[in-house]
Amino acid sequence: MPEFAEVELARRLWAAGLSMRITSVEAHPGTRIFRDGSARAIASALTGAELLASRAHGKRLLFTFSPPGAPGSSRAATHLEVHLGMAGRLFPAPAGYQAGRHDHLLLRGRSLALVFSDYRQFGRLVLHRDPDPWAALPPQPLDPGFNLPHLARLTSRQPRRALKALLLDQAAFPGIGNWMADEICWRLPCHPATPAGRVDPALLRRIARRVCRGAIRHVADRNAIRHGINGFSPGRYVEHVPPPAWLFRHRWKPGGRCPRCGSTLARSTIASRSTAWCPFCQPPQPPQA
Repeated sequence: MPEFAEVELARRLWAAGLSMRITSVEAHPGTRIFRDGSARAIASALTGAELLASRAHGKRLLFTFSPPGAPGSSRAATHLEVHLGMAGRLFPAPAGYQAGRHDHLLLRGRSLALVFSDYRQFGRLVLHRDPDPWAALPPQPLDPGFNLPHLARLTSRQPRRALKALLLDQAAFPGIGNWMADEICWRLPCHPATPAGRVDPALLRRIARRVCRGAIRHVADRNAIRHGINGFSPGRYVEHVPPPAWLFRHRWKPGGRCPRCGSTLARSTIASRSTAWCPFCQPPQPPQA
């Protein structure tokens, strides 16, 4: 599933259409991505509208469109929230692009088309009319509000919860998914099943932010708009990935070894997710007396 930096890359890909007026919308109402809304409603709301802004939060994207029709309309702006699911991808395409089998939404302009493709159909689209539908969302690891008191409260509320489970909780660490959670645990270093209350909040905050910044640098910054179609292909979300010094490059490789000490990586299910860690660098902590 796309995580923090991959979602930011998807936002940048569709941001190529900023200031574009949507001349037509092609949607396939029979697909599951419209289960939280109507393909007809999306087409009606966006046809004639201009793409004004884009935002990403955790694993979610929000694209803001002007009211359809003439400038100065009294109607409220429309927000299209996009969830990529397991394999959803966004990319810009030439204006004459012909929709493929898994392309479920196309927003066409005069010189460009914005495409949402999802071969597994776990993604979804939601329309919002609220002025700020994300006003109540929790802070992301790189936001100013993700400060030490905030993180200390998170760990103290559920001190016995496995660290990996806390990292995967989108109400606590928006945007952190399976590979980023493993990366954070490996860098601490800390066994993924360690109770959250036994982890130093200051260190956890510093490492989580470092991983997020690095993921943005290696994924969002290095994968250019021109890679949209190929880079987000099934089974390969991005063309450029973090370097070999990261756990990312070794965690599922057969015989994968820790890039820090060379030990063979261990694997198991923790917090209901497949998990990789180094048994030498991240030994399980003994139970507290």
